[in-house]
Amino acid sequence: MTRVYLIRHGESTWNAERRWQGAMDPPLSAAGREQADRLAAVLQATPLDVVYCSPLQRAKDTAAPIAAAHALSVEPVSDLREIAFGEWESLGDAEVQERYGELRQQWFQRPDQTQIPGAESLAQGRERAMAAMRGIVGRHPDGQVAVVAHGGMNKLILLTLLGAPLASFWRLSQSNACINILEFGAARGRILAVNDTTHLK
Repeated sequence: MTRVYLIRHGESTWNAERRWQGAMDPPLSAAGREQADRLAAVLQATPLDVVYCSPLQRAKDTAAPIAAAHALSVEPVSDLREIAFGEWESLGDAEVQERYGELRQQWFQRPDQTQIPGAESLAQGRERAMAAMRGIVGRHPDGQVAVVAHGGMNKLILLTLLGAPLASFWRLSQSNACINILEFGAARGRILAVNDTTHLK
């Protein structure tokens, strides 16, 4: 049985500014760095074998204190990077609303059917996310693993384990620095906890 602590990165500077990030690479904010330290503290007593993360800086900087608390190094996995949002990346949400108002509304109503210009679809993102998870679980069949990724990628993993359609993307919440706990055995994986942020209070 593999237990995975699936984590969303701490608050980035663009999270604080309500900018669309996607595959772009803003750093953690001061609040995000504090959240990363709190994650490290709450997971310190958990025996982790390895810490994986998205190659984007906000995920690496969230993973680093967790790994350091266990005397581990951080191992980036390219397929854990966030969904690419194409032309919306770097724009503030108000700018997206102004330039792409109808498409933005469609994205929140029918995310599985909406194609943002230059962006990945949710189906493409899910394919990457699950390839990454299969690889990680396969390498640690009886391990305890921390995986630091992104809100969008985490939702795609959770929806897949639930057998839920991609249309349910907005029915899940992934707060900055939240922890989800997953288990993978011989059968399909299962979810033990979702969007836990008690360590931030």
